[in-house]
Amino acid sequence: MGQWRASTFAGAIIALGVSLINTEGRAMSSVEVSPGVSVLSAGAINVGVIRAEGRVLLVGCAAPGVLERGGVRPSDVDWVLLTHHFRDEAEGARELAAMGAKIAVPAAERTLFEHAEAFWSSDEWRVHAYHYHPSPRTLRVSVPVDRALAPGDAFEWRGVEVRALDGRGPTDGGLAYAVTANGRTVAFAGDLIYGPGQLRDLYSLQGERTWGEGGKYGEYHGFGERAAVALRSLDGVLAARPSVLVPTHGIVIREAAHAVAALRTNLDECLRSYWKTSAGRWYFAGARPEWPVDIGYLKPRCRKLPSWVVEVGGTSRAIVAGDGHCIVVDCAGDVPSRVAELQRQGKLGAVDAIWVTHYHDDHVGAVNELRAAQQCAVVAHETMADILQRPDAYLMPCLDPQPIRVDRVTRDGETWSWRGFTLTALSFPGQTFYDAALLVQRGDERVLFLGDSFTPGGMDDYCALNRNLVAKGHGYDRCLDVLEKLGPSCLLVNEHVDGAFAFTEAELAEMRAELGRRREALRRLLPWDEPDYGLDPQWARCDPYLQRAAPGMAVGWNLRLLNHSRTAKRALVRLRAPEGWKVLVGDGSVLVRPGRDASVHLAAVAPPDASGRAVVGFEVRWAGADLGELAEGVVQFGGPARGREP
Repeated sequence: MGQWRASTFAGAIIALGVSLINTEGRAMSSVEVSPGVSVLSAGAINVGVIRAEGRVLLVGCAAPGVLERGGVRPSDVDWVLLTHHFRDEAEGARELAAMGAKIAVPAAERTLFEHAEAFWSSDEWRVHAYHYHPSPRTLRVSVPVDRALAPGDAFEWRGVEVRALDGRGPTDGGLAYAVTANGRTVAFAGDLIYGPGQLRDLYSLQGERTWGEGGKYGEYHGFGERAAVALRSLDGVLAARPSVLVPTHGIVIREAAHAVAALRTNLDECLRSYWKTSAGRWYFAGARPEWPVDIGYLKPRCRKLPSWVVEVGGTSRAIVAGDGHCIVVDCAGDVPSRVAELQRQGKLGAVDAIWVTHYHDDHVGAVNELRAAQQCAVVAHETMADILQRPDAYLMPCLDPQPIRVDRVTRDGETWSWRGFTLTALSFPGQTFYDAALLVQRGDERVLFLGDSFTPGGMDDYCALNRNLVAKGHGYDRCLDVLEKLGPSCLLVNEHVDGAFAFTEAELAEMRAELGRRREALRRLLPWDEPDYGLDPQWARCDPYLQRAAPGMAVGWNLRLLNHSRTAKRALVRLRAPEGWKVLVGDGSVLVRPGRDASVHLAAVAPPDASGRAVVGFEVRWAGADLGELAEGVVQFGGPARGREP
């Protein structure tokens, strides 16, 4: 991944068992981990294969053809046990059910299996999203369920004992399974662990937190909050005393207790690093033992605003020229009426422009309203112009679905004059991947409007789904470059914070040092060659994510891939279209340069009777590693059509 490091399942398994190649050229491996229990590496995942009396029970699943090539006859399968609702875990389950296999799923996630289409019919997970479970990595098409299991449930199958264990963590209701055959227990842990001390990703662990009397923040602010839940689940798995621990993604683990202890250590190291420099120290004082209730220790960083910056209210500020003309920075909620009232009071003159710091709904929700009322231009940096104008093309947190026309797109470092001020647009990929800052100078006074990327408490990187990268030259490393060049005399404005603030050179140096320590800790925790793959859920993404089409029309997608590695990587992409679609371009390949993105175009014709929503999937092989369906795209039938006749 990026490229898997040497401790991957594929490398370990070839040394232990039999290496196979299926007809699509994918590497497959099978190894017996305990008498009667084998693990089949079926492309992206590990599938447990338990044999008894000539029949088979699977933990996890794979397409019938893949199972056949791995030595498992699909017609021999009695049961398929699924650990959680991600679609790679359930690959092939629908087909096996049609062949007579019975499907067992976590009771708490049953609806996501039986009524998968209901998830996709809603927009709660896509727009104005501050909660990220269940994940859109869920099934695209429903799977029939024969039994729903809860933690503590147990049953016997042909002399084999199966116990369902709590597997919550990456998902709300996941299970692990302890399978005892011939006197030995093998545990199947889902995505609770990848390998000794490792997780496949961190963005699945966004979670809520409560504290004190009524203190609470939701998943958006809860970086890693599900780590404790996942570790408790793993403790329950260890209590079953397994001789072998098998994750859905990753390597077969022979020393389970050691692997979990190493994971606990690595997670603790990473999370403590985040907490040390978190903006949450300001917003959520007292939420953690590491965040004192009294924020007096941060107050020396606070500064007064210059007279030409007006706090309009909400998440808006105004840069006011000597003649009263102004530029409004961000606009949401009731800001248009606030601006009008300030104009009536003579505190603001005409609005010349709206500058947008980032795309989040609480910063752009009323931009169109203010533009219409004030007849002003919208100005945005090139990093975010596209997401403002085509929000449906993206899957990102806090997304406002209303397109915003950008009248002027600024380039990075572009400088211009406005009514006695010098303005400079800067790329500033802090709180979000699609973020920018506006440096405003008049005389000796300088103010950097940086969106939400920093508070006096530190860096606003508590939502991994915002795509907070840690590589040198990217993400907050790049933001710190900007702040160091500007120096401590430059005032910083985050519209959620009253007034302004600034960091000393020593404070910036400490944040940079902590970011470096965090980067190395993440290398130990995440199994990729670069940790940003495990922090960035959109490094492989469908563009457009949501589009509208008419039945019978051709629909196209670009699967965009961002190479976080230091060397070029070859990507192979395959379209997984729903039943009834005619595939026009079903696969493609591209070489992606380091640090750059590239795309593969795919296309298919919708059925003439298509209605509602259809979801397509995209399988990715990256540098030779099968990663399964990493991305999906949604097609809405009804409303303005944007496809074309085939």
